Amino acid sequence: MKTKLLCLLLLVCGISQAQIELVPNPCDINSGTLTFKYGEFGDYSVFDPLSDPNLYLYTGLQTDADPMTWDYHDDFSDVSTMIPLTFDSGLGYYVATFNPATRTYLEEPNLNTTTIPNGTEVFDWYFLITNSDQSRQSADLQGSAYGFGSAVLSVDSFKISNNVSVGNGTITFNSPAQYEVSVYDLLGKRVFNKTLNITSQTTFDFQLRNTGVYLVKILAENSSTTLKMLRY
Repeated sequence: MKTKLLCLLLLVCGISQAQIELVPNPCDINSGTLTFKYGEFGDYSVFDPLSDPNLYLYTGLQTDADPMTWDYHDDFSDVSTMIPLTFDSGLGYYVATFNPATRTYLEEPNLNTTTIPNGTEVFDWYFLITNSDQSRQSADLQGSAYGFGSAVLSVDSFKISNNVSVGNGTITFNSPAQYEVSVYDLLGKRVFNKTLNITSQTTFDFQLRNTGVYLVKILAENSSTTLKMLRY
């Protein structure tokens, strides 16, 4: 096990969520493909891109109880192992998509290249933003500050979080199954409950009258998950 190679960990609870957004939120190692957004609202105070259209995410995973170590991490000497963070001119901000569960990493302490073994508990996901020659970089940032939570990697079982996603008062089912869906407001009042038999990719509108944040609880194939949803 080796301590992190780069900057001291920055745990600043006041970091604006306008700077960085991780979607879905919440998420964990079993959430499938994640979308990372940087500068969506013009806030680049975490790292100044200096108009560089191609940045990179250097990432690591904490898989033991020591938050000061990254037990699986990218190779900082090789940007091809990092996640491209590219400016999307249509959207007007930087975007990266990746699945942290299926990427290859250097594993401490022997620095062998490997994927994460099934059954590994991932406590947190860490990252920093850098440019292509690594001449500039942000401070180390903690995924849990942006919705990443602890979970045990399971590649064998049905995972609802891989098969559904929520939008503006909607839910999209990507895999066929019978889903029992309940929606709660932040006061804990259930405002929707229904069993849906999904046979193909389907987007369902909850037709919620009030704007705000809701919790969506989903049951399917003896698994369950709870997602946060915004209606605006």
